[in-house]
Amino acid sequence: MPRLLYINEKFGHDATIILDSGDACWISVGKRGVLVRSHRPSFWGGLLGSVFGRKLYQERNIYQALSVAQALAATFRPVPQIKCKDMMLKSFCTAAWRCSSPEQVKAVLNDPELLAA
Repeated sequence: MPRLLYINEKFGHDATIILDSGDACWISVGKRGVLVRSHRPSFWGGLLGSVFGRKLYQERNIYQALSVAQALAATFRPVPQIKCKDMMLKSFCTAAWRCSSPEQVKAVLNDPELLAA
């Protein structure tokens, strides 16, 4: 079962979820779009994973990111462990929560079929 490492809505909007594979999935939502990266959780990986981790998803158009977030919210049921006020962050975190590996997160977030729904 995935594990929520942290959610930060005070200084930016980001979260880290530890997937079933043991990889960490860092999700950042901001005015400039959405960025999702994967890294191995460790002290240095935690500090630098958001900068040097493998990029799973990036959308710089905030309107397109909102469209993806709405599609994700319609596709996945809410998870009680994810208590975000930010709808976009909550949608992306819920989608990542339902995945067991970074490859699966990448497939779900970049799926053109999902965006058409």
